[in-house]
Amino acid sequence: MISPKLVEVGRHLNINIIPNSEVESFDGEAGHFKATLINHPRYIDPDVCTGCGQCSQACPVHCVNEFDCGLCLKAATSIQYAQAVPLAYSIDRDLCIGCGLCEKVCLAGAINYDDKPKRTELEVGAAILAVGNELFDPGVQEVFAYGKSPNVVTSMEFERILSASGPYMGHLMRPYDREEPKKIAWLQCVGSRDTHECSNAYCSGVCCMYAIKEAVIAKEHAHGDVEPTIFYMDIRTYGKDF
Repeated sequence: MISPKLVEVGRHLNINIIPNSEVESFDGEAGHFKATLINHPRYIDPDVCTGCGQCSQACPVHCVNEFDCGLCLKAATSIQYAQAVPLAYSIDRDLCIGCGLCEKVCLAGAINYDDKPKRTELEVGAAILAVGNELFDPGVQEVFAYGKSPNVVTSMEFERILSASGPYMGHLMRPYDREEPKKIAWLQCVGSRDTHECSNAYCSGVCCMYAIKEAVIAKEHAHGDVEPTIFYMDIRTYGKDF
């Protein structure tokens, strides 16, 4: 759902996406603001990179892929995900060993090991503060065995399992043995509506819908019969455009 929107935004004439950046300062008054951004170095020029992936294939260093929730590895020279905007690779200099292999195979000449942080100043009339959120760690509730049993996953991890661009290419597999499960249980309200274990009394407002969605997609992706079961206190399909 997000990827097509990002592509649409990236092609819009009146929208400028500034990735890999953070706000250093923000001053002014309503209608006349000045924002100073720090553009962190990518070490690969996004205006030159063709997204061919040769640099990533040549890279000998690998680490845990955080975007895929640790279910697979990625190279130190990588792209965040297949539909990223801009569709350009970057180098993690904390992992890079400076072997130069990516530079040798880059036909576009996009590699720049000497890339430095840059500052960009923007004059804007208004600002939208999008604070984001943090995922709840179910490992704090030992009864669920998350972190102990590899086949107990969060919904975010299961999303990556089901994704065609994810670690298993969309095939329904258990992380432990890469076999297709026969039964899958969804445990609802873990981390919400609970004042005993996590002190979050509110409803997350989304897990009912994505549990139903994941159960349907799991059946669609399964080669054999899979039995999904959703365990819930209450379930509601609310919200527009679901």
